[in-house]
Amino acid sequence: MPVLKKKYLQKVISGESLNSLINYLSLNNQFKLWNYDNSGFISQLSQRDKISLKELISDIFSSYCRSKGKNIWGDKTPSFFRKIGILRSLFPDAKFIHIVRDGRDVFDSWRRVDPTKNNVSVVALDWSYKLSRIEKSFRKISKGNKMVIRYEDLLEYPEKTVKALCSFIGVEYESNMLNFYRTSHEHIGNHHSQLIFKPLDRSNKNKWKKNLTPRKAKIFSVLSKHYLKNYNYEILYERPKISDILYIFKDLFFGLPRRILQVFHVKRTIERAVRKGQAVDSLSVGNKRSRGSGLNI
Repeated sequence: MPVLKKKYLQKVISGESLNSLINYLSLNNQFKLWNYDNSGFISQLSQRDKISLKELISDIFSSYCRSKGKNIWGDKTPSFFRKIGILRSLFPDAKFIHIVRDGRDVFDSWRRVDPTKNNVSVVALDWSYKLSRIEKSFRKISKGNKMVIRYEDLLEYPEKTVKALCSFIGVEYESNMLNFYRTSHEHIGNHHSQLIFKPLDRSNKNKWKKNLTPRKAKIFSVLSKHYLKNYNYEILYERPKISDILYIFKDLFFGLPRRILQVFHVKRTIERAVRKGQAVDSLSVGNKRSRGSGLNI
């Protein structure tokens, strides 16, 4: 993401900046998890004197596509929610798909793999903030180029949801698409959630009802009521007590600065690695649940 900036919409990458980027891509651990030989792409990039941001992104993913015998590429890096406007400028005909999940299940999932995410108030605000950014960006995208899918609908009605998705992106539906887990290991490393290597599980929703305490479920609903309602999620809303409000203030007082520093640390670490052309284990930096199959550029 360090080079996915507005300034590069009009400015090419060249000179020392390009050399450092090539070194970074050559050493980047996340790039290596794509499970394909990227030496050809790196070699071609090394022979160039300059490259535009659009060319860089297209060349990376087109190289991967050719290695898999495909002709359509996409990216699911979660942090790109901040970059929708830039991506739309680069690829005006691109299709944008937003998969939303009940934030309370997001919180329950996050806290299990990352102890720093065990702050219900901060995660509620984090979830709401991301949805607000996505919705704002989506308002500028034409109706035919955007789609919103609830994760719960994918679990409950997989065939119907995937057929609608295929129609949206213009590919023919195949029933074997629902058997993705049988070949996941050929394309994706074990750094991802193990759910990618298993069939869709209808029970993998509404876990918050069993796993969250009544107070945490209520606090999440209080802080994220607007977005829970927007996406038709059940709201257990009671008027918060004074003790609930004090709990929220305590959560935010200790948790919000930590979250801000964490985001800043990830951003600075990757930017520094790209600038200096150094290796960085981008999977061990920051949010472990944001391990997309894409590349931090």
